[in-house]
Amino acid sequence: MPTSASTPVVPGYTRLFTIDVTHTYWTVPHLWLRHEATQDTAEWVRRRDLLVRPHRQGLAVFCATERRDVLLDDLRRGDAVATFKWYAQDVAFSLYTSPTPPVAQQGASVCFVTSEGSVPVDGQTSTRRLHAQPYVDASDGVPVDAPSLTPYLARTDRVNPPVLVVKIDLADQVAGGEPGGVDYVANFAARESCWRYYYVCTEADEGADALNIVDLDEKVSFVTAGREARAGGRHAVIFVSEQAIAMQQQYPQRFQLRERGRSGERVLIRRLPNADIGSLTQKTPKVHKPQDAELAAQSRAVLVSEIYIN
Repeated sequence: MPTSASTPVVPGYTRLFTIDVTHTYWTVPHLWLRHEATQDTAEWVRRRDLLVRPHRQGLAVFCATERRDVLLDDLRRGDAVATFKWYAQDVAFSLYTSPTPPVAQQGASVCFVTSEGSVPVDGQTSTRRLHAQPYVDASDGVPVDAPSLTPYLARTDRVNPPVLVVKIDLADQVAGGEPGGVDYVANFAARESCWRYYYVCTEADEGADALNIVDLDEKVSFVTAGREARAGGRHAVIFVSEQAIAMQQQYPQRFQLRERGRSGERVLIRRLPNADIGSLTQKTPKVHKPQDAELAAQSRAVLVSEIYIN
């Protein structure tokens, strides 16, 4: 679905509300989602002669200006409800999107947010966030077979569920709000991973012990995590980032592989490759003592992006 950089203007119509969906993985607008109205909402839009137009990463809903008061005056909750569903266009959406469902909800789940639960965004009088936390989190997830979702899902949604369902009741904020309408926003955050570089070399490469990875922006530091035997009698020197790095479609990171020597450092690789979301693994803390086993079991597995360099 095409997007626009700003709210479209429709002569003779007044904006009721907009819904904008953002994702920190995508640093530029991208067609990573598509949306559609539920069947009831599509019928409600048709009967009320409303307009739904693309807006940023979402949509804008308009009504005829001369009918605005008729639509909104004396409105009670439940009288005018619009529900839209968002579907992932990117097959890798679940790989780079936080949160993952809790263990108790390993089945399909949908983020379900409403205007009733929205909160004002600081410094923006007409903007409301559709979730309590800055980003959609596990508390916003609902099992796909939950009764609260049943009215909004089609039979096909049981197989390929939407990633987000947004329910806007015009009585919540639109009816008593500014004439320019209400801007709702839902924000997805990207997952984070520790980066683990494997520098493959021969065992006889004595200079490997003098290697280190340097961040030119001085935001991420790496530690050496030993060696690992590789095929053909080779070894890999392992470097692990001490900080987790948020996944992005285009990383700004600038890491260099350097070698320390008597006369200082020299650059071996000027720009190390960045992580790929397809190289993710999960690692759990190692248990060194029996008494640490329970603590390790309760610890979250750490996402690790593995990157091999030769």
